[in-house]
Formats: sequence, structure tokens, C-alpha cells
Amino acid sequence: MDTTVPTLKDVARYAGVSIATVSYVLNGRRQANKTISEATRQKVLQAVSELGYTPNHVARHLRRQRTERICVVLPRLGVPYYEAFCQDIEAVAERYQYTVILSLTGTREKERKVLGALQHRLADGVIALHGDWESEELAQLSAMGIAVVVLDNYIQGKNVDVVRTTEEDAFYEAVSYLATKGYRKIVCFLGGDTRGTRYAAYQRALRDHNLPLDERFVVEGCGDRQIAYQETLKLLKLKDRPDAIFAGSDVAAISAIWAIRDGGLRIPDDIAIIGAGNIAEGEITVPPLTTVGPVSLDFSDVAEFLFDRLRNPDQQERVLLRQWKLILRGSA
Repeated sequence: MDTTVPTLKDVARYAGVSIATVSYVLNGRRQANKTISEATRQKVLQAVSELGYTPNHVARHLRRQRTERICVVLPRLGVPYYEAFCQDIEAVAERYQYTVILSLTGTREKERKVLGALQHRLADGVIALHGDWESEELAQLSAMGIAVVVLDNYIQGKNVDVVRTTEEDAFYEAVSYLATKGYRKIVCFLGGDTRGTRYAAYQRALRDHNLPLDERFVVEGCGDRQIAYQETLKLLKLKDRPDAIFAGSDVAAISAIWAIRDGGLRIPDDIAIIGAGNIAEGEITVPPLTTVGPVSLDFSDVAEFLFDRLRNPDQQERVLLRQWKLILRGSA
């Protein structure tokens, strides 16, 4: 019984092509800027199948000093916006034959642990969504040859690519829209953005429309469905209950819709609601949810941003701007 393990050279000889051609076919790349014909590709794949050739990924990684992994860092699970993001990153990574690792942080201590793992070459690149990352930490990863993309409107770092959004302007537009429609007692739900971007936009809009800031209408901790539901029920019991809610997320806004309907009130006649994120679920609520967010939850451009950095590691830091808009539906 022949126990010899077939090599790349064996596959090339069997298919009648060069070793380079076999390598390029298996890696899905072009050879010398020329497209490998389908007939040649099929010959190589047939040789691989008949010989039982299996690429030695470990050796390949060592030669390239690559892990062929990227790490996506999220604050937590259970957020439809994050789920859509991860699905698109995974789809693009698969085209590049990369594996996606998911790391959950949520606290500063956990972020430091992930940072330490990345410094030990957990992955070739990292995409960090939000969090409390410091510019110096990210720049350090970049200096080690790790491609870094961070979704944050304020952070900067040498050779660190940043994805920014116009979310604060969209939040301001949302609250201003409610004010111009005649709503005067507007609630602001805050989740992980406690007293951050949403709150700043809310304050500015109230001030510009000569509306008072009532701290009873600033509700923190509405990061999940149950809390948002319960907090909405509390607001409905106030003698001078609010007439509009600007929620920190679509998830919170949809919970508020359930609470208002369970309370026997009408949307938007009694209380208007605007969410944030533009998740698909908002289109099928009753009434459909008015929201702010990207018009499309397609994040493939963010993934391509990272892979371009992997291909061109020496380029200067860049910014990818993603537009957020007020999307009018039936709830406001």
C-alpha cells in the first residue's frame, strides 16, 4: 500500500502544468496578471481530487507569516445590526479564503485581553466595533503588521483605518423632525451610548427648537428589549406622559411600540417613535418604524476596506464615511 503523501509538485506533473499554476488555482489568484483558463483550472482540480492532495495550511501559514484569520470584536451579541455586520464580513472573508474569529468584549478589561491575544498574532487583521479602544493601542497593533479597522467617529491612530458615520447629524435630524411635527415632550432612550452621541444630538435639537430638557425623559440603560419595554410602561403612567420617543436603537423602539400598544394607545397619534439602526424588523412592525441609520445594512465595503489594508499595509491611515439618514415610515 502506497502511503506517500502527494505534493504540489505531484499535482503539477499529473495535470501537466507548472507548480505556480497549481498554487494560483488553489489560492484563487491570477498568474502574472493573466487569467487562468477554465480548462486549466479544471485539470488542476481533477488532479487534486484523483491524487488526494491536501494543502498543508500550517506550513503555508508559517511561510507567509500569516494566520489567514481576521478578528471581529463586538461589545455583545443579540443586536441585529451587529449580526448583519458579521454576516457580511464573513461572506467577504470567505471569498479571500480567510476565517473569521469573533471576540466579545463589553468591558475595558476584556478589551485589554483581546488586545493581548492580537499582539500574539491571533489574526492578521481586526475590525473593532465601538468600544473604548485607545488610539495608541490600535496604532501599536498596526506597527506589528496587523491590519486595523475600527468603527468609531472620534478615534484616530497611525496607519489605523477608521469607519465613521453621520449618525450624530441623523440623530439631530430625528429629534428636530419630531419637534417640527409639534411634539413637545420627547423622550430619549440611551443604551450603550449613555450620555454620548445620541444624548448630545438630543440636547442640541431641543435647544434649537426652544424645548426644555426634562431629565425624567432621559432614560438610561435601554440596551435590551425587556428594559425598554418596562421603561416605556413607566413613562405611560406619568401624569404628563411624553408624546414622542427617540429610542437609542431599533430594538428599544420596537419594544416601546409593544408597550404602547399594550397600554391601549395609538402610534403615532398618541405617541410617536423613532428608532436607530434601520434593522429589517422595523419594516414589519405595526406601524412600520421610522428610524435613522444606513439606507442599506450592507457592510461588505467595511470588509473590503480591511482586505485592502492587508494587501497594501504601508498606506497612510484612511477614513471610510458611511451616511446615515432619517428614514420616514409610519411610527412618526
